[in-house]
Amino acid sequence: MIKIVLSKSSFYMIDDCFINWDKGTGGYNTPPIIGCVISDKDGKNIATFEIFHNALNHFILGEESKNNSFNSDLVPMYTSAIELLSEELHIDNLPYIDIKGSNIKLHIIFNFEHFTVTLFLHPSVDFEKLEKVTRNYLSNLFEEFNDEFQGSKEISSKEFIYFLERVGWNWLLNLNYEYVSF
Repeated sequence: MIKIVLSKSSFYMIDDCFINWDKGTGGYNTPPIIGCVISDKDGKNIATFEIFHNALNHFILGEESKNNSFNSDLVPMYTSAIELLSEELHIDNLPYIDIKGSNIKLHIIFNFEHFTVTLFLHPSVDFEKLEKVTRNYLSNLFEEFNDEFQGSKEISSKEFIYFLERVGWNWLLNLNYEYVSF
């Protein structure tokens, strides 16, 4: 069993909040919601928050994470391209798309006016259980910090991005707790 440290403040997630994930090399414990990337519609990464530091790298690459790293800045470019492709194909009102593998599931939400949100999930997560609370949280976040999000493309917004990542980390903890409480 892997003990996962969530922050430098020695904050640990309780074992009940993890789902057994067998990658063929033994069991790992994976949280239902691993991380989140918020990007603008042009494919620029605004913020990435993870359940613990380098969680995406750890759960996407597994053992390979020791020698390689996952570049989360590529995710918004690909999700932006998927959204543009859906527009070219005249797929109207595409609210989201799921990409599911054996080790991870991406839930990409397109229906925010200025932003695309990519959630990294355990492959067995039923996102419908979290859909309403997630959309409400993100809608409120985008509305409450509208000016800051619009200014996030500027270099001077690093303080807001850091704040957003801390708030997002806390949200992920709560979302994981809610999911396992269903």
